[in-house]
Amino acid sequence: MLPGADEDQQLNGATARGPRHLRRSRRGRHATRFRLRAPVPADIRRYAVGAVAVVAIGLSATLSASAGPAAVPANTAAFAVDAERPAAGEQASRNRARKPADSANKATPAPTKAAPAPAKTTPAPAATPPASTAAPSPTVHAPVGGLTQAEMNNAVAIIDVARQLSLPRRAAVVGIATALQESHLRNLANPNLPQSLQHPNEGVGYDYDSVGLFQQRPSWGSVDQLMNPHESARRFYAALAQIPGWEQQAVTIAAQMVQRSAFPDAYAKWEGLAQQIVDAVM
Repeated sequence: MLPGADEDQQLNGATARGPRHLRRSRRGRHATRFRLRAPVPADIRRYAVGAVAVVAIGLSATLSASAGPAAVPANTAAFAVDAERPAAGEQASRNRARKPADSANKATPAPTKAAPAPAKTTPAPAATPPASTAAPSPTVHAPVGGLTQAEMNNAVAIIDVARQLSLPRRAAVVGIATALQESHLRNLANPNLPQSLQHPNEGVGYDYDSVGLFQQRPSWGSVDQLMNPHESARRFYAALAQIPGWEQQAVTIAAQMVQRSAFPDAYAKWEGLAQQIVDAVM
């Protein structure tokens, strides 16, 4: 057989068999070529996918630290999906990596608000000090019957004590008539009791050691007590209350029973003025 005849025969035979045989032969050659490549084990592919996922998560965390908290969930979810797909279906391409969206990686800068201009403060007007109000002075009764203001003030003190003790008006009349006779409603000191000179007074008297409105002696109390118009009047009323039926007695008799004066009838002449003073105050 001539050289090359065998090849021609084979070629002719193949031609005789037709193109289907030729296509089958070609598929066989391609199949053989692909079978020569060893398949990649599934464990290695899962490991590679897991490594890619770990690297992607690390990269996502790095981007999240600079881009803000909004980028973490988007990148993590994207890479987790890619990591799961090859392991489950074995169909995903090993060379494809999902690129995170730019909008998820870039944090939107917060708008900066311009600082407000400082408001102009108007100084508050100075507070006007309240008008000073003087403390109300105690009620001062105008003098009656020719008395001075000091004598009228002493008479008011005697009447006030009668009110405090809930005594009737007649007790005040008896007290005023007695003080008119003894001192003419003046708080008198006495040089015989030098201590009395240290108290406020409207003059001095020289009747033994008697002092005050009622000219009471030391047996009635201390000098401090007797030179106090209110306290001396209180002691006079305490002695008057000890006299039985004093309310029915004449003013001169009731006063004499308390004072034991050498001139018992002297008190009667002051009864009218005493009544006038009491009426003006009570």
